[in-house]
Order: sequence, then structure tokens, then C-alpha cells
Amino acid sequence: MATEFKIFVNNRITQDKGCLIRYVEERNELRKKVEASQDPISVSERLGPFKEKNGAIIGCLVETQKRDRNRINVLTALINDIIDGIRELEGQAKLMKVHEQASSNED
Repeated sequence: MATEFKIFVNNRITQDKGCLIRYVEERNELRKKVEASQDPISVSERLGPFKEKNGAIIGCLVETQKRDRNRINVLTALINDIIDGIRELEGQAKLMKVHEQASSNED
């Protein structure tokens, strides 16, 4: 049973770390996208009379940027949860190892 649990925990940790890497990459890409969209928004704010003509376009960019920032926040929360889960699994694996060593010392 202990061996099966170790295999399960190690597989789960490996899967979670892979997932973590993908989510961090996705979050970083979104951050770049948000930063890149800030330039046209900033420029349009300084255009004065042309601002009204481009208002709908800029409004769309601002809304998209807000959604992307919300996605970044969700991904950050998910990343933090995955990190906590990995730490918990690693702690369980260490605890199990200590119990095994204590059991083998008793024999």
C-alpha cells in the first residue's frame, strides 16, 4: 500500500508541476498582452479631438484589458492553489517516509 501511495503522490506532484508551468506561461503571456495594449490606450488619451473618433476602439481595448487582468488574477490564484497542493503532497510523502523509517527501525 505504501508503495502505491508513493507512486500516486509522485505522479500527482509531476502532473501538478506540469500544470503549474503551463499556467505560469499563460499568465506571463497575458501580462505581455496587457502591457502591449497599454500603449495605444495611452497614446489615444493624448490625441485630444481625435480621441472621440477612436473612443469606441479604445473602449473595446480597455474592456479587453480588464478581462485579461481578471484572467491574470484568476490564474494567479490557481497557481497559488497548485503550489499549496504540491507542498502538501510533498509533506505527506515526507511524513510517510518518516513513518516507514520508524517502522523499519522497530523491526
